[in-house]
Amino acid sequence: MESDKLLHFKNLKQYRDETNATMDTNYFSIALKNMKDGFAQRFEKFKTNKSTLAFIVNPLNTNTNEINIEPFGIDAGSLQVQLLDLKTKDLWSGKFTELKSKLEELQVQK
Repeated sequence: MESDKLLHFKNLKQYRDETNATMDTNYFSIALKNMKDGFAQRFEKFKTNKSTLAFIVNPLNTNTNEINIEPFGIDAGSLQVQLLDLKTKDLWSGKFTELKSKLEELQVQK
């Protein structure tokens, strides 16, 4: 963008070439930098919530003390009791593992 060649912006380049318009590439450079910074800031939250996201994928192998359940509006005590129930009852833990395997197979088939 800064070289004014517009190598990665073929439509913008085509427009400029066809209309002989002058372009303020600095404006586009600033806009792109702002977008990049915004995405970086938003995706940083994924890193800080890694344990919470791991819990969603596999609740059987997650330490409930490491997850942030506040955004879900769930009582921590209730969640721990339900997870303990899920982990200790073979029927539920087996069913969860089976369904997770089937879901992964379906994902691979897509």
